[in-house]
Amino acid sequence: MHSVVVFWRLTLIAYFLMSGVFQMLLLFPRCTAEQKLARIQRWSQQILHVFNIKVNAHNVPPLSQTKSTMFICNHISWLDIFAINAVLPGQFIAKEDVRKWPIIGYLAAQADTVFVSRQRGNAGTQGKVDGVASALRNGAQITLFPEGTSTNGEQVLPFKSSFFQAAIDGDAKVWPVLCFYPAEHGGSNETMAYYGDVSLWRSLKDLAAQKSAVIELTFYQAIDTVGKERRDLADQTYMILSSELAKALERSRQ
Repeated sequence: MHSVVVFWRLTLIAYFLMSGVFQMLLLFPRCTAEQKLARIQRWSQQILHVFNIKVNAHNVPPLSQTKSTMFICNHISWLDIFAINAVLPGQFIAKEDVRKWPIIGYLAAQADTVFVSRQRGNAGTQGKVDGVASALRNGAQITLFPEGTSTNGEQVLPFKSSFFQAAIDGDAKVWPVLCFYPAEHGGSNETMAYYGDVSLWRSLKDLAAQKSAVIELTFYQAIDTVGKERRDLADQTYMILSSELAKALERSRQ
């Protein structure tokens, strides 16, 4: 794409990121929880619009059914959060690294993101699990990416089970969500993926250079957590999403 368009898109992204900081600092303290979510939703839609990214959401549950819900989603890119927030804004559980990202880390923290260390046996993890369980018990809607890292969109990695315990303890529903970035000629659009050694700046430039893109979000049937063990719950949702991703990839190549 023409370098002028790329420059213009990156300029707009910088503007909207700073606009987000402005809203968090000056407007959020005076907003109700509902108003905050509405602002996050509108802001997420604006970010996606700059990149000319369209979100096709399927089987989206009504808000009345998403109280005390943990959405379980495969993880491909930092765009996953914007796509979900553009449809059903809520809280997220993210890796600790995100907190250190310029501007985006600050915005994530102000949006009540729960940051989790990648290290096994981290002393603070149980406290965070308890905190998430409490939030779910009080009606929160929280999204978890249980792979623990992102992929190129062609597979779903085995799920870590720690935060599934929060759903069980919080008497919450677990709701599988598939995030799929279809390429124009079949398969997964790897330009959208933020994984491996791809830097955030390179990701932004690559996205700005695309003419357009699509994100497919599909919500599957909610799973009741009563009487479930966290490992079984993690395996069940993993099987659903890995199977559905394989089907989505096959359809895209036909």
